[in-house]
Amino acid sequence: MEAISSNDDTGDLAAWPDSALIAAIRSEPPQEAALDALVERYWRPLYARCRVLTVDDEKARDLAQEAWRRVLRVRASLRPDGNFPAYLAMTATNAWRDTQRTALRAGPMAENRLASIDADLGTNGEDSVSLADLLPDPTTLTQAEETALKLDVDEALARLSPLLRDILVARFLTGESCAEIGQRYQRTEQTISGWVREAVRQMKAHLREPAGFCGDRNEI
Repeated sequence: MEAISSNDDTGDLAAWPDSALIAAIRSEPPQEAALDALVERYWRPLYARCRVLTVDDEKARDLAQEAWRRVLRVRASLRPDGNFPAYLAMTATNAWRDTQRTALRAGPMAENRLASIDADLGTNGEDSVSLADLLPDPTTLTQAEETALKLDVDEALARLSPLLRDILVARFLTGESCAEIGQRYQRTEQTISGWVREAVRQMKAHLREPAGFCGDRNEI
């Protein structure tokens, strides 16, 4: 499938509500201008989600494209009154999870092997914390500091196992509870809570390293 373009002129369609655009793409064939308007509206937040998951620009673009492909394949079942941004974000997240399952089946030669789901993640009894605890207030940073911070966060995310990265995204970005995540992984809420603490602990450790931007900041 060719890359979906968001540069076409969609005219007045840009002002249509999501419900009208979704109704238009449910037709056969889908109305291309309506699809372009949806892509233009949601490409940036979708790409941002994919960038967090993949920690790579090219892979993020590929994942975003795959999310749109999946949406098109099931467009007839889309609900015009549904929460389309949330559905799109979850579609991208599920597509990323599928790639991680494939990597797991590939064994030790996989590019990004998942940590064992039964591995000891060493939570060390830490209290639950928020991702906001890891970072300085972005409104206090200069542009150079903000750029350096983004690089440090990218590096810290890349050093997490795909399992822990998925847990962070599900808990803090998607807003799933530990109980909901546990149902997907067939683990207890307490186990998932431990994974969340471990993911945050590792992020904090990476961001505190001397080489990192945040390592010299007293706030962390």
